[in-house]
Amino acid sequence: MIQDSHSQLRESLGAYVLGQLDPAETDMVRAHLDTCADCRAEVTELSPVAAALAGAKQTSSQGPDEVPAGLHARMDTAILAEAGRRRRSRISRSVGALLVAASIAVLIGFGLTSLLDRTPDAPVPEVVAVSVDPQLDAVTASAGLIAHTWGTEVKLQTSGLDAGASYSAVVLGAGDLEFPAGTFTGTGANTINCNLQASVLRADARGFQILDQRGEVVISSEF
Repeated sequence: MIQDSHSQLRESLGAYVLGQLDPAETDMVRAHLDTCADCRAEVTELSPVAAALAGAKQTSSQGPDEVPAGLHARMDTAILAEAGRRRRSRISRSVGALLVAASIAVLIGFGLTSLLDRTPDAPVPEVVAVSVDPQLDAVTASAGLIAHTWGTEVKLQTSGLDAGASYSAVVLGAGDLEFPAGTFTGTGANTINCNLQASVLRADARGFQILDQRGEVVISSEF
């Protein structure tokens, strides 16, 4: 009976160092530690692990919202499960397993934020010359190209097009081929930033045109 009681208390040490026991259970473990040198030694071994886990949780809680929901609870559960295993082997074996779990938690806390923040560098557009219909004195435009594996993207910035009017974009291919690249609405003096995309590879594209509702070219470019 005494041995069973000792085993049960010893299996509570993981929860004790994590601060997850209720007050009555905490008092019971502390009373046992006063009389058991082996359990005191094990608490000494486990305490740095619990501290590392707590630090990792605090750091990860300051990171982005993308940290998976319930992650901290799962880390605690893993620690408690390992601490509650039958300890018939040496203390160092149990501590080693807990250190692995805590190391994973530290990596999560300190590495997950930088991993989530790491995004591929945006491609730099190839600047191209843009022509505007001379009759449209108030219109300004500039553009850049991005070559994709699936086609060509035109990043157009323009202002002065008639507010509320519809405009369509085409990318010119070989010969008389035209590839639709989207539509947009004019905003008058306000600047428009459009990402126009067409299913023609950059190597096969020779220019683009912006057409008004009458089909007249108001902005154009030759690559």
